[in-house]
Amino acid sequence: MEKFYPVIDFHSHVVSPQELVRLCPDDQKTAFFKYIVPAIEKVAHFSEPVHYRFLRYLALNFNDRLSLLAWGYCGELGLMETLRLFKTYDFKRLLHSMEQNNIKHSVIYSLEPVTYTNELLELTKDHRDKITIFGSACNDIKDKAAYLEPFLKQKRIGGIKIHPIVGGFFGHELLPQTKDIAALATEYEVPISIHTGHIPVERLSGLKDLTDVPSIEPLIAAFPKCTFVLNHMGWESWRAALALGQKYNNIMVETSWQPARIIRRGVDKLGAHRVLFGSDFPLFQQWQAINEVRKALSKSEFQQVTSLNAMRLLHMESSVLSHRKTG
Repeated sequence: MEKFYPVIDFHSHVVSPQELVRLCPDDQKTAFFKYIVPAIEKVAHFSEPVHYRFLRYLALNFNDRLSLLAWGYCGELGLMETLRLFKTYDFKRLLHSMEQNNIKHSVIYSLEPVTYTNELLELTKDHRDKITIFGSACNDIKDKAAYLEPFLKQKRIGGIKIHPIVGGFFGHELLPQTKDIAALATEYEVPISIHTGHIPVERLSGLKDLTDVPSIEPLIAAFPKCTFVLNHMGWESWRAALALGQKYNNIMVETSWQPARIIRRGVDKLGAHRVLFGSDFPLFQQWQAINEVRKALSKSEFQQVTSLNAMRLLHMESSVLSHRKTG
């Protein structure tokens, strides 16, 4: 008999059509989105098997300074594809993807003010054995801790998500703006997942790319008992993310949008016990994300990264999610 470790995706999203209008609303009112995007979307649905692989290949392998300059001019196209993927891959599609890829549990992040914690809890209420919600609070909320604490007290969420770009947090002010959130996470012993990496938003209104890795350090240093998960392992700033992880033991890194060679570097630098599997579904498909992890790791490392680490952070009992399979 062999012990079975359930695969857990530590990074996924679900956005309803009603919520999508909150993402860059001014940009969605432009002539480009009103007249051109509907026509492109019709073609994109058919071309997805080809253009998806091509774009993800570029994202995985081209994130140097010159590439980032090029990505910066693709904000409108990136928003168009983001909206299309969120409309196409709803919660039912996430559950289907989990079944197809043998993923037993997924963490869905709220991204207020785009997707609200309460809305996600309502959407997933019949599937809590498969889903954990991470709550969030945008910078417009005056008392963020008071907003999030009822969710934690009632054990309705398993952690907190901070997305500085979407949530409106300024990098140089991240510590004073989010210290109450970090204190709350420390008190309730839940992790904070925080976005790291460049997003091509220069041509979009209402968003600013503020998530450079050094801006996160003061927050991490101030709360050594809180576990911080660096989403995307910093993407283009993976060296800085891993260096920060070597400096602070309360950091873990998550693998979405990273190729196998960088995931391997993460495990070599920090140890398998500090790396988490994540996909960023639907922006990055679960099958591709897990393939990159599988290529990078040994069997025991794979079990650690895709299962045991997440179970520990989410306070899941192994007896609940694992079983023995006979062969």
